[in-house]
Formats: sequence, C-alpha cells, structure tokens
Amino acid sequence: MWTTPNPNPQHYLRPRAAGRAALRKLSLTYPDPVRWIHQEQTLNDRTIAEGDYSIKPTAVPPEFWPEREPVFWLPEFEAPRNQFRLFQNPTHPLPWYLSGSSSEFYSHPVNPLSVPYFLNRDLKGVRWRNPRFLATPMASHRTLLVWNPRSSNTPPFAVKASLNLWIGGGNRNVRLYEIKRSVGISSLLVGIPRADLERQGILLLDDSVGLLHKQTNAGLLARDTPWKLGAGEEIVPVFSLCASTHDRRPRIVELVESSGLKPTAWVDTFVLTPLIYQAYFLGMTEGVVGEMHEQNILMELRNGIPTRRFWHRDLGGFRADNDLRRLINKDLGALPTHIHLTDLGEQRDIFHEWLHSYLQGSLVYAVGHAVRNHFEIPTDHFAGLYNTRASKLQNLIFSSNGIRTTSNFEKDFERYRTRKLPSLTWPWKNLKAALRDW
Repeated sequence: MWTTPNPNPQHYLRPRAAGRAALRKLSLTYPDPVRWIHQEQTLNDRTIAEGDYSIKPTAVPPEFWPEREPVFWLPEFEAPRNQFRLFQNPTHPLPWYLSGSSSEFYSHPVNPLSVPYFLNRDLKGVRWRNPRFLATPMASHRTLLVWNPRSSNTPPFAVKASLNLWIGGGNRNVRLYEIKRSVGISSLLVGIPRADLERQGILLLDDSVGLLHKQTNAGLLARDTPWKLGAGEEIVPVFSLCASTHDRRPRIVELVESSGLKPTAWVDTFVLTPLIYQAYFLGMTEGVVGEMHEQNILMELRNGIPTRRFWHRDLGGFRADNDLRRLINKDLGALPTHIHLTDLGEQRDIFHEWLHSYLQGSLVYAVGHAVRNHFEIPTDHFAGLYNTRASKLQNLIFSSNGIRTTSNFEKDFERYRTRKLPSLTWPWKNLKAALRDW
C-alpha cells in the first residue's frame, strides 16, 4: 500500500496511446465529463487582450500541457489529521477520496509536477500511497479530472491541486488565502437552494473543502464535477466556444449562424444580458462578486442551443462585499471556523470595476475577437452595449426599491452601497421574468 515516491514527474505520465485509451474507457460510462474536458484541453487558443501577461505555461514540460491531453497516475500522501488544516463548508461532507487509510488520517492527492516540492518539505508523519487514481488536467494545469481506472461504478471527481511552478504571472500553488476564500464563499452561498440559483441561470461548480498540510502553503480544493448531464446538454467553456484551431471556425460562429440572429443580437441575447443579470443577482442578493472571464464561465447548451444558463467556477476568484450583504440583512454567520471577513477580499466597491475588467474586458473581448473575424461588427460596439444593458437593469432594480437614480449608474451604485438602512427586494423570481421587463 505504501511506496517511496519518484520525484521525476515523467514517472507518472502514461504513454500517449495508453492515456487516450484510458479516457476512451472512462467515456463509455461517463461520456459527459470526458466530452467537456476534451473541449477544455483542445479548444483553448489562449487569446488575451493587448497588454495582458502571457498565459502560455512555459514553465511546464510540454508533455503535461492540457493541449496534449496527458493522462498520469496521481501521487498521493497521507498524514495524521492533526498535521493538516481542514476548511470545510459545514453543509458539505468530507469527500471520500480525502479520507486516509484510517479515521486518523487524511489523504492528499498531488500533481506529479509538485512531488519534488512536497518531498523537499520533509513533512511530518507522511507516508506515500501507491497511486489509486488517473488524472488529466482541465484548461488550468492545476485543476484535474480524476478517476479510478479499476472501478466503473465510481464517478470521476475534480481537485484543484497545487502546482509549484510559475505560470501566467504567479506561482500556482493553492495557497491558504485561496482555500479560505473558496470555502468561505461556498459557505456564504449555502443560503440559496440550488434550484433557486438555477432559476436565475446560475449553475455552480462549488469549492466546498480545502486541505493544507501545516508545513506547507500548498494545498488543494475539492471541486464539484457534474458527471451526468440531462439529455442533449453540454458544458462548454466560453474560451472553447471562441477557439479556432486547425483552420476550423470557432464554434461560436456556427452558433450565431444557426440562430438566424445578427451577431450583435446573438451576443447580447445569449452572453452579455444573462451574465450581467447573474452578476447583479449574486452581488445584490448575496454580496459576492466573481471574476467573470472566459475560463471561469461555462455555457450550457441543450441540443446545440444556448439555454442562457452558465456554470460559474473558481470561488477563490470571488470577493465578498459586507456592505452589500448588510443591505440585504445577511451576516457572516455561515462562515466556518478560522475564516473571517478579512479572508474574503478588500472591503471596497469593486462591482462595476470587476464587471468592466472581467466580463466586458476579458470575456466579451474574447467573444468579440472570435465573432469579428467572421462578421462585420464595430470595434467598440460591445463596450457601449454593456453600459446600456447594465445601466437599464440597475435602474429597474433601484426604481422597484424606491432608490433614486441619476444618469451615472456607476456612481449610483457607489451611493447605494453606503446606504445606512438595509433594504432590498429582488424584483424577479427568475431570469425569464427579468428578461420580460428588461
């Protein structure tokens, strides 16, 4: 059961043919996650806005790049529970794969590229297990789809595991602050039944549990992975919709053409409007604001048609705004022990700043870049459309609550955030009702 780990990451890598065979075998029982991961890995052209830092993983050996669809055995160590810091959404159980060989131990999966880091830390009480699982990276090298190749009855799962390498402007270890923020945001959102979120078009890939050995600042997060979708449903990351590879047109172009809508109308109807609405719903009814860029937002399609529902992921990229929570009479009582407001981001008004930066400046930039190469669209058209849609929605929300508005909707939001008396009623039961009024 126990082994001496090989520090060479190549030791865990399966030959290319064997890796593809393992994925094909997994797809026989669990086709939906395999189809989703295939798009994540192969339809990602890493388009960035001018002036952004490169996100090409030059520190990662090419054979581990997601584009190569690598499959590897997942190293794993266990240690006594008192050697770990565990952060857990109190409404969620401990994932079974984090349980050790006895009730006194936790088990900690490790990205093969990070084995040397953990070995060099000389961790107390650690023993390394013989690898139980195969894994393959999603678009992000540190988020892994994991499965047991010896059991077809065990659904695959996902972990966000530390990668002790420099990629895209930073070290990619899953650090303490990210674990606290992820689990903290997960805990704040438990007050909303999943069915109510879905009626607003919001599907959540939850990060409910984090684990960190006390001698490191490199832990992991357990992440939701939908392993069975409804008939005709697909999960497609927005960056995959926009990707163009091997002289193939981006899929988003095909979706626009098959809809019969003009390109701008399609982007407005199926991307910009529902995402602006979801950002306002999460911000004004839960006091949380996320990084809505094209890797964190995944579109749901049903029979090839967008449903206006989106999967939101990476809760470590969210921030909690206590002033917004105060205005809806929500406190921080749901936070687990040792997670505090200071762990959930700087307390200032970031709502419109982040929507401009991530939704408009990154996601809509990528969508516009892909669509503009095939249709005639004015260069700055989506920026103006964003301002029009956000301003109108905010004015509808404010007016239904008797809140004064002006011609400057961003300043109006700043003033709203600092109101003294808590008071807000959300005007709509669901996204469909909002679209009728908006």
